[in-house]
Order: sequence, then C-alpha cells, then structure tokens
Amino acid sequence: MRLLRAELRKLNRPLLWGVMVSSALFCVLLAVGGSANARLDGGGGDLRTAAQLHPVAAGAEAAGLMASLPGALAIALLAGGHAGGEWSGRTLKNLLVQHGRRRRVLAAKLVSLWIAGVALVAACWAGLAVAGPVLVRVDHLPDPHQSLAAAASWAGSQVGRSLLVLAVFAAVGLLAAVLTRNTIGTTAATAGAFVVMLAVAALPGGGAWTPATWVQGWMGFPAGEASITALPSNFWSRFIDASGAAPGHLLGLAGLLGTLIGCGAVALVVFQRGDVSG
Repeated sequence: MRLLRAELRKLNRPLLWGVMVSSALFCVLLAVGGSANARLDGGGGDLRTAAQLHPVAAGAEAAGLMASLPGALAIALLAGGHAGGEWSGRTLKNLLVQHGRRRRVLAAKLVSLWIAGVALVAACWAGLAVAGPVLVRVDHLPDPHQSLAAAASWAGSQVGRSLLVLAVFAAVGLLAAVLTRNTIGTTAATAGAFVVMLAVAALPGGGAWTPATWVQGWMGFPAGEASITALPSNFWSRFIDASGAAPGHLLGLAGLLGTLIGCGAVALVVFQRGDVSG
C-alpha cells in the first residue's frame, strides 16, 4: 500500500489534472452539441438525449465515453507520463533501489493508472451532472419521465462495466511502457494499439475475436452506432463493422480478462528481464 500511495502522489500533478479537465470539458461540449442537435431533429432523439443528461444517468454516458476511444487516448497520455516517464526521467533505477521487487513496482503502476482512469469517469460524470439539467432546460428537451432508480441502475451498470475496460486500457499502456521505455513511445504505442484494434474490428468479417469487439460486447455498445445527430453513448462501436453480431457480455468479459492477464504477464516478463541502467 505504501508503494501504491507513492505512485498516486506521483500522478497528482498537472498532467493528470489537465487530462481530467480536458476529458470533462470534452464530454460537456459533446453534450452541448448533442442537446442542440436533438432539439432540432426531434424524432425521439430529444427524449433519449434528455434521459442521457439526467444528473444520475449521466454516469452511464461518462462511463461509455471513457470506456471507448476518448478514454483510451486519455490513458495513453497518462501512461506515457506516469510509466514511460520513469525511463525518460531516469528515475526507475532509484525506484527499484527503494522498493526492490519489480513485480510490486509494476503492479503499483497498473493499479495507479487504473485509479486515474476511474477518476476520469468521475470527472466526466460531475461535469455532465452539472451541465445536463441546464442544457435540457435551455434546449427545451422533453421530460423523459425517468425514475431515479432506473437512472441509477443504468449508470451503476455502465460504470461498473467500465472498470474492467479501464483496467485493460491501463494494462496496454503499461505493456507499451516496458517495451518502448520512454514517454513519447509509450503514448504513441498505446494510442496506436487502440487504433489498430478498431481498424481490425472495422474490417468485414472482423468477428468477435478482437479486443475492440470484446469492449463493445462487455459494455453493450450498440453495433454500428454512427449517428451524431444526438448525444452518442460511446466513440467505439461506430468504428466497428456492424455486419456481424456483436459478442455478448460473457464473451466480452472472457476476452477482456484474457487481454488484461496477457498484457500484464508479458509486461512482467519483459520488465523482470530488462536491464535498468538509468
């Protein structure tokens, strides 16, 4: 726990706060555009958008966005500064001298990155909870007559599911860090990995055997969601080929757990055998 607290103190710096504020601002601006478009287009989209902007239900929106491409790119930035930066700043050797076991150091990095991802969801939720009711009133969106229990159930389900996705994002970032051993390389490799996942899943017949479709299945993102006339629930499934059936929750869970364990295991092997000279 002492090592984890030390890693969290390292994360408490302008990079984390900048990414959190930027993520929350992105979600709010997306809500502003989605609310305005829903008001103009009607057709049921206004009712759906009003439901998404409920202060409690907004947790589902925040979780969906952070468990998709915006969150993946945010984690890539944090992984570059927090994990890859240990090599660029030549601080890793001192860290290992103080704490010894590389496995514990790697685990603390992974958990702290995951906690940072959870903080991103919380920041986006807070931003949407404040902005949502204002936008509903300003754009005169209809009352969705959504009960507090239904909103809490939907938000709780999506936030809970996003925790595993964020852990996978953090594991990919950690693996990129031990392979590239520098800040820019970690960020670029992590972001590139997510882009490749989506590119493969966008191919016809990409099937259910890709990490991107596992995220879609586990989070329940609708297949081929392409409309941006209202507030989108995610920025992930719109890039995935919609010709095939999306994997279910169970296959998505199994695939993501396998990805998490696989990335962690490879990162540990590489880190254990790697030379640390700086």
